[in-house]
Amino acid sequence: MFSRLMKMTIVVILCGSSLIFAELKIGFINSQKIFKEYEGTQDAQAKFDKEAAKWEQEATDRQKEIKELQAQLEKQSLMLSTERRKELEDKIKQKYLEYQKFLQEKFGQEGEVVKKNVELTKPIIEKMRVIIDKIAKEEHYDYIIDESAGGVIFAKKGYDLTGRVLKVLNAEAQ
Repeated sequence: MFSRLMKMTIVVILCGSSLIFAELKIGFINSQKIFKEYEGTQDAQAKFDKEAAKWEQEATDRQKEIKELQAQLEKQSLMLSTERRKELEDKIKQKYLEYQKFLQEKFGQEGEVVKKNVELTKPIIEKMRVIIDKIAKEEHYDYIIDESAGGVIFAKKGYDLTGRVLKVLNAEAQ
């Protein structure tokens, strides 16, 4: 939230100070709408859903197996020898650890679901970037903002003040 507000504040500051020298041409897109309505995204979503459904089913099957083993242990606990009970408990623990590892590998922050999503959306994002850059250059936009993400997705290089800010900061640090 803070970074979105900060980005918008910087854009407003840049726009305000630049209006003195020239009229800015600013446009915006709504990337969520593009992703929702673009046919290529729908195809990618269908592929993603198919892969994710397989992994979800496998997770459900693994969870079901653990529950069945737990139920078996509960039903037979009085009749089992200490050794057999320990074996069954160890098997349940092992299955649970495998289940947790599977969940992390498939659904974790660096899991297959994330990788698949990136794999399928990256070409779409690259196509959007090419189109946005082309429109911006042909129609002389200074900035193009993504309404749904709240950030600048195109800016003329001449408006980049990063080097100047770094120069002042580094000078003050010395």
